[in-house]
Amino acid sequence: PASPGYAEGPVFDLDRPPAAYQRKATATEERAALEAAIGKAVGRLAALVHTVDGDAADILEFHIAMLEDDALSGPALASIGSGQPADAAWRTALDSEIAGYEASDQDYFRARAADLR
Repeated sequence: PASPGYAEGPVFDLDRPPAAYQRKATATEERAALEAAIGKAVGRLAALVHTVDGDAADILEFHIAMLEDDALSGPALASIGSGQPADAAWRTALDSEIAGYEASDQDYFRARAADLR
C-alpha cells in the first residue's frame, strides 16, 4: 500500500468458484425467482440509502428506480416467458439498457452506463 489506512466493506473469498445459477423447472418459477431477486436488491439498496448522502445516495436511488421500472424488468420477464432462464434474461435486458445509455446524447446517461455495468 502507498500509505497505512483504514478500509471497511464486505470481504470476498476470491478463491471460491463463482456461483452458478440453478435453472428452475418452469417459467413461472423463473419469473418468481427474478421478481424475488429484484425485490431483495431493492430492499438492500433502500437500506444503504439511509447510510449515505449526496452523490452516493443519488446513485443508489437511481438503481432502485431502475430496478422498479418495468422498462428493465419487462423485457426480462418476457424472455422468461419464451423459455429463457432468469439469469440470462436479466443479463440480456441489462446489456440492452447499458447499450442504450452508452449511446445517449446526454452526459448524465452515458455516465450512468458505468454504474449499471
